Amino acid sequence: MSALPIWAAGYIGIPYRDKGRSREGIDCWGIVRLVYREVFNTLLPDYSECYRNGEDWPAIANAIETGLKDGWTETTQPRAGDMVTLKIAGRPWHCGVMLDANWFMHAAPGDSVVCDELRNDRWKNRIEGIYRHD
Repeated sequence: MSALPIWAAGYIGIPYRDKGRSREGIDCWGIVRLVYREVFNTLLPDYSECYRNGEDWPAIANAIETGLKDGWTETTQPRAGDMVTLKIAGRPWHCGVMLDANWFMHAAPGDSVVCDELRNDRWKNRIEGIYRHD
């Protein structure tokens, strides 16, 4: 992996928490929202009221799909800070923050915020899209 953006290191290891929105515990949308607020000075919607828990996949997918219509543009040239959405069971219900053109960080359920290679065997066929906030 190329060098992490300076801002990224402070997020690695934040524990996973269902519907988490702070450094005490975070879910996948929570890490996107926290990075945008702290690094890019952009307040994104919370969406935690849109789903019951992290296993409410249809509601999470609906929230992601609805949220992408509000200020996000798909890009084919990913860069640090873009958001990646990933399909699980055929729908985009997981997301993360791009660190460069191939690596991203996300909140892994049951674990913490981690870095993964987007084009590895686990993720490469699950990429729904990469989006830049306007």
